[in-house]
Amino acid sequence: MAVKKACLLFVILLLWFVGSFARIAFYGDTRSNPEIHKQIVAAIAKHSPQIVFHTGDLNSKGTQQSEYDSFLQIILPLSSKSEFWPVRGNHEKSLELFTDNFPALNGKSYNTLVSDCIRYIILDSVIDLKPGSDQYKWLGTALADSLPKIVLLHHPVFSSGEHGDELGLQMYLPQLLSKYSVKAVFSAHDHNYERSLYKDITYIVTGGGGAPFRNEKHDNPYSIVFNKSNHYLIADRVKSNLEFRVYALDGSILDSFVLKGF
Repeated sequence: MAVKKACLLFVILLLWFVGSFARIAFYGDTRSNPEIHKQIVAAIAKHSPQIVFHTGDLNSKGTQQSEYDSFLQIILPLSSKSEFWPVRGNHEKSLELFTDNFPALNGKSYNTLVSDCIRYIILDSVIDLKPGSDQYKWLGTALADSLPKIVLLHHPVFSSGEHGDELGLQMYLPQLLSKYSVKAVFSAHDHNYERSLYKDITYIVTGGGGAPFRNEKHDNPYSIVFNKSNHYLIADRVKSNLEFRVYALDGSILDSFVLKGF
């Protein structure tokens, strides 16, 4: 509670002077298309975000250092000026290479951090996340404070895309997250953009970073928007809200929405 009060005071003072503060970027599934990835990085860089999240499948295989060398070179316009946090995808096959190339991860593929009084929880859906697993127990602890939260993992919970909920995450993850102050869940794996709403939590699939597009395949009754295009998301804190815009590479806005309670 003391942490939340200190955060709130900090944010109120910042908002008093500047009106808004946090700017956050999200994108993912860059895989084997470095040219599209470069374009997305250049577009995001123009927004000057404080923090950037990649929702996984950075590489084609993730088994060679050369893949990471290429990836790190491409993201340099972002990583040189912003915090850059990757989520491990199923194409990051070598866990050791993944953690070694991002020192901020401290050797772990699931982490939590606080930025602008928002707790971000990064999960590794490539390894066991089921109830009873070490990661699930860790997640319960990470969720326990009262800060507003955004959860990130590679495999989607709700998705109309090619993969859908192939891990069966719907069977247990929403029930856990709904008990805490989780505002949104970001994922990728399906190569599209989709926004769903389930029990007041917004679920985003952002897999438009360059991997081959795929069509809608699975029924998702909670879907609000589905779009098959290269894209990225920018969020700004405006008072106690996060205002999101989803951009295509031509600068057009594919979707916009607001998350309250930050």
